Amino acid sequence: MISRRFLRIKTFQALYAYFQSENKQMGKAEKELFLSLERMHDLYLFFLRLPLELTHQAQLRLDNAKEKRLPSEEELDPNMKFVNNAVFAGLANNEELNNYANDRKVTWDKAEDQELVTKFLVHMRAHPVFIEYMSTRETSFEADQKFVVALYKKIIPEFELLISEIQDKSIYWGYDEMDFVLSMVLKSVKKMDEKANNAKVILPLYRDQKDDTQFVKELFRTSITEDELNAKLIGEKTRNWDVDRIATVDVLLMKMALTELLNFKSIPVKVTLNEYIELSKWYSTPKSKIFVNGVLDKLVTELTKKGDLKKMGRGLLES
Repeated sequence: MISRRFLRIKTFQALYAYFQSENKQMGKAEKELFLSLERMHDLYLFFLRLPLELTHQAQLRLDNAKEKRLPSEEELDPNMKFVNNAVFAGLANNEELNNYANDRKVTWDKAEDQELVTKFLVHMRAHPVFIEYMSTRETSFEADQKFVVALYKKIIPEFELLISEIQDKSIYWGYDEMDFVLSMVLKSVKKMDEKANNAKVILPLYRDQKDDTQFVKELFRTSITEDELNAKLIGEKTRNWDVDRIATVDVLLMKMALTELLNFKSIPVKVTLNEYIELSKWYSTPKSKIFVNGVLDKLVTELTKKGDLKKMGRGLLES
């Protein structure tokens, strides 16, 4: 589920917190890092469980309308397209999703969650995507799937109350995590099939648990243990710069890049450079991309000449 890029992002955030902390305990910080990754998977499960609650509340609303003293014709014969959405049904009956969610105790059962779902339903019913979807009673798996994709891609992100309330539930559920998790939810929805919509569509936390956890541990620990060495290497290439003017984020990203360049033999140089230059665009100043790129380029040239940059596999140094 979690890409290498996002593993780098979470490690960067953990390292930033570690170096800013007065009480530097690497073991404790590492546990916090892996907890933050686990909580991302909880958020993924939380969003996938939302349709179950939406259809439940929508069905209750329809049932209550029928019990009115003088129900309208529409209330007696309502459009069941939303409640009977095939993708929603596939998620509700997905054993893997239910098992994961039950094990992690991920539910929408709390009173405040129920209230939030009620408010979201009001927002959803007024949304053009929902209005168009419910404009006919004709049903198809493709139409249902298209609506659910739009639900996660447009309707949910546009309801700020839902986003902010979910963020308040955990210190690990920020905007970055929210965006990434929603993209993973969309992947799961798009993988669903009409004939096997209860198939294995739930993404695991890691693509390869052993390799990914080892990558995170080594990147995190080595960035700390080799901090002084990396600082010295960077300092030699930034002598003409006022150190106080170099963004803390830029320095940390360059230190991480050096850790990866020198210690991860199977990762191509260009992959490492591109990843950290990209992160500098997201997390630092507008000019950081050029600065980080320039310093790392000089470091790679020097380390290559010295023979310190050793990569396993043909072409990994250049590629």
